[in-house]
Amino acid sequence: MAQMKKPTVKNPELVSAMAEFKANATPANEQAMTEAIKNAQLIAPVIMDDLPENLGAGEKYTAQAKFMLVQQRDGSKLFPVFTEWLELLKWKNDPDCKTVTMGFEQFCNIVGMSAESNGLVINPGEDGLLVTRQKMSDIIGKDLTPKAPAPAAIPPAPTPEIDPSRMLFGSDKQTNPDLVNAIDAFRKERTPEREQTMIAEIRKARFVAPVQMELPENLQLEKGQTHQAQVKFVMVQRENKKYFPLFTDQAELARWTNIPEHKTILITYDQYSDMIAQQGGEAEGLVINPFGAALPMPKQQVLAMRNDAQLYDLKTMPMDLINKLNEHFENEPKVHAAWIMGMRINGKESYMILMDHDNITTKEEQKALYDPVAGIVGPFTNGNPCGIVPSNVPQSQAVLKGKVPFYKENRD
Repeated sequence: MAQMKKPTVKNPELVSAMAEFKANATPANEQAMTEAIKNAQLIAPVIMDDLPENLGAGEKYTAQAKFMLVQQRDGSKLFPVFTEWLELLKWKNDPDCKTVTMGFEQFCNIVGMSAESNGLVINPGEDGLLVTRQKMSDIIGKDLTPKAPAPAAIPPAPTPEIDPSRMLFGSDKQTNPDLVNAIDAFRKERTPEREQTMIAEIRKARFVAPVQMELPENLQLEKGQTHQAQVKFVMVQRENKKYFPLFTDQAELARWTNIPEHKTILITYDQYSDMIAQQGGEAEGLVINPFGAALPMPKQQVLAMRNDAQLYDLKTMPMDLINKLNEHFENEPKVHAAWIMGMRINGKESYMILMDHDNITTKEEQKALYDPVAGIVGPFTNGNPCGIVPSNVPQSQAVLKGKVPFYKENRD
């Protein structure tokens, strides 16, 4: 295979400036080191396909290079870069290691596009220098925070086939334009204010619910007569877990291909959350418009949003639970503080965990942050679901006023 030429760059000014700063961390030495970083050409190890054997002198070849990452003790990940080839060999004793050499601004562009990396570490090891994303942003005067991807375009809903015998109690006419607009606004910008607007609309809405029921053919009821039918709510499966689906209208329901034989009725959010609170562990939560602009809501969030959820101060703190949560949060850099309260729904006792955490922009991030906490709390609730909410939303702020968190991030 063709061999890549080993980099010959050295960075004596940067090496000297780093040593001076480590020996005496004065503002002047920091400024000198910052200037040296800006002007440096740094080596980065990469994973790259083998080069072709017959590559001629001066001939160009485009290859895909994947930058390596190293993980810090706090879980953050950094791109390792080196001031010279020998420093790389100290870290990775591999003479055949493939590398690229770039200026600091080029590395800034790469960090700015990476949602995974939190910056650079120059010459990783005892004498290494960590340059965080924020520090890199300050050095070049440009925000390097990766921009959240725009929500995927939702294709137009198919025109629903109106079957009066299938759509009961006015479910053929139900629409929720205010809720649809609130969900769309929240998907574009996940701020606490937009979340509160969306939650308010969810609580007010009446949803189209697919159900399975047995009704006698040609059922005719006189005025005032009733007929009792057994109703089974249809669930959808996402990632091998079951959710109750809520549809804002018949057009959203029409997106569901291969839907089981069903009829539709109207149901409120509180009625759905009652089912979540009363049934066992079968449903993981709710999902609004699962085949369009899907909005999954885990059971912890569903219960926290209930109007009748009673929160109260605990007379006796569950120290075994708190110790387990503290141990978890110490290894979760996104959580900065946490509070615990008692929660009572329909006479069932559980806990509410309120967390001060980094901004999260996707449901996947919320799931990754909340699910481990729910897994820790679950064994302490006698099978009753717990509630988990962020501490920065208005209803949390009112509840937490004057309360001391059981966990607080150590910033030393």
